[in-house]
Amino acid sequence: MALRAGRLSFVPRCLLAVAVLFLACGPRSALSCPSRCLCFRTTVRCMHLNLESVPAVSPQTTILDLRFNKIKDLQLGSFRRLKNLNTLLLNNNHIRRIPRGAFEDLENLKYLYLHFNNIESLEPESFAHLPKLERLFLHNNRITQLVPGTFSHLQAMKRLRLDSNSLNCDCELLWLADLLKQYAESGNAQAAATCDYPSRLQGRSVATLTAEELNCEVPRITSEPQDVDVTSGNTVYFTCRAEGNPKPQIIWLRNNNALNMREDHRLNLLEDGTLMIQDTRETDEGVYQCMAKTWPGRSKRPKSH
Repeated sequence: MALRAGRLSFVPRCLLAVAVLFLACGPRSALSCPSRCLCFRTTVRCMHLNLESVPAVSPQTTILDLRFNKIKDLQLGSFRRLKNLNTLLLNNNHIRRIPRGAFEDLENLKYLYLHFNNIESLEPESFAHLPKLERLFLHNNRITQLVPGTFSHLQAMKRLRLDSNSLNCDCELLWLADLLKQYAESGNAQAAATCDYPSRLQGRSVATLTAEELNCEVPRITSEPQDVDVTSGNTVYFTCRAEGNPKPQIIWLRNNNALNMREDHRLNLLEDGTLMIQDTRETDEGVYQCMAKTWPGRSKRPKSH
């Protein structure tokens, strides 16, 4: 009797332990595969689910398929911790822009599909954290302009598609023509990009554009900086004006080194290109130069201080 009672009391304790173990494992399994998605090993497919945001997936995911949803915005950190991701499919959504840092942590991403969205603009660092990216599809969007350097970080690029957008082919886009020509000459990458505006260039390959037919002008400095004497603690202004097509960017150097406005709050670059130095110090003394830069031309003038 006592022996039987011992056996009867042992069984519930065992069942209770199993139940607790099951409950503990349940949530972890659910997080690895988002609701209504199909998951197999390290592949996660969430197609045709009317998703409006990127779902959380396992850090072990290598393929994430989010095609044919209603995603409008990519939030900063949407793909954080997905260091093993190799392929990301975001095509056929409603994405409007790619913010800086959207693809942070995707250090092993090779294939990125963003075609058939509503993307109108890209930031210079939209693809800054993708050192292994080989294929980037951006065709069939609404992109009108691209900032110089948008794809400069993509050293492993083999296939770039920008066709079927609304590209305005003017001097601001000449940098892209140069990049596509480099791709063609190297033979390491293939690219497609076509003009939509102006009408005389509609359908034209961007790679065939020349500075002459776009009436581009090499930057020219029209007003040079002058020597200035200043006492410590005061504010000094260095003026620089430039013309060109596209409109030149003014860059300032001191002793042949570019000034970093972010590192020194006393330095400010005004809208007209003027350099303002507040609370001057003896360490500010030197030779200042203003550079008027476009892609790929530049013009530089010296200034003693």
